Amino acid sequence: MSSGLEPEELTRLLRAAVEPVRASPDALHRIRAGVERRRWWRLPLMATGGVAMAALIVLAIVAVRPKSSNQQVVEPAAPPLVSSVLSETSRPATPSTGGSGGSNGGNGVPGSTRPPRATSSPSVAATTPPSTVSPSSPPASSTPGPGGSGAADLPTPVTRPAGASDVDGDGIGDQVRVNETTSKIEVTLSRSGRTTSVDLPGLQLPTVHAVVDANVDGFAEILVRTATRDGIEEYTMLRYAARDVLAPVTLGPGVRLSAGQRDNAGFGFGCDETGMRLVAGTSSTVGTDFQVVTTPLQLTLEGLVTAGQGTTTQMPASGANSQFRASCGVFS
Repeated sequence: MSSGLEPEELTRLLRAAVEPVRASPDALHRIRAGVERRRWWRLPLMATGGVAMAALIVLAIVAVRPKSSNQQVVEPAAPPLVSSVLSETSRPATPSTGGSGGSNGGNGVPGSTRPPRATSSPSVAATTPPSTVSPSSPPASSTPGPGGSGAADLPTPVTRPAGASDVDGDGIGDQVRVNETTSKIEVTLSRSGRTTSVDLPGLQLPTVHAVVDANVDGFAEILVRTATRDGIEEYTMLRYAARDVLAPVTLGPGVRLSAGQRDNAGFGFGCDETGMRLVAGTSSTVGTDFQVVTTPLQLTLEGLVTAGQGTTTQMPASGANSQFRASCGVFS
């Protein structure tokens, strides 16, 4: 006898079992809401997990990556140990005076000189090269010309003596002018393109000036007539003291930049390829011979000073007059 169910009987039984179960709209809504909640929680959790995984990967790479050779720290050798070895080995060795003929009376003990005792291993001294200091090349102006300015902050001049109106020594003439409104000497320097100036209080106008390398150092000086009193002209000198800096020159003891003659006294100055000189003359009475003293001058960091003894010359009044003037450059 067959134990299987007929299709109609199976259908009837299944329908009888399912008929009591009815899907309600409220239950369907609750199911859908639960699915949505789980979806929104799943996204942040997945993002957090991804960040954590990336961090772990980065840490693993850093932990296993070998260090680069250029990142290794090399500790320098200890300077005190090296210096002690060098100082001991650099001492001159004197012969030991041991034995019966020595100065210690034949006791066989060496003399006062003992072998140097190194305070560090030889390998340290051998592998540590001695520090060398390369000398900086001095500027050209530190070797002054016949006038000897000797300034330390000057650039290298192109030529000696300097060219026409070349105040900053670059081989190009600079623009020098007198500002009569402000009583200033203004110079536009071709080396930097900047304009520098110097005040001249009490400047008598009209005035004249000359730009000439008075001390043959490659930098032209500026001579300016500042006043005229009783036939005597007074002058001041300006020089290129540093980069883009123009400064008046201080006159040393017994130095006076004057030109002219009054009564039985005369004054003058001049310059040529040998340098600058000061002229002063006196006579016993007006119209008689002059004792003219010519003294060499030197332009230093301290100013314009005398450079040695002057030479005395006996001159008639007519010949001495040509000495009592400003003969340094062309004044205009």
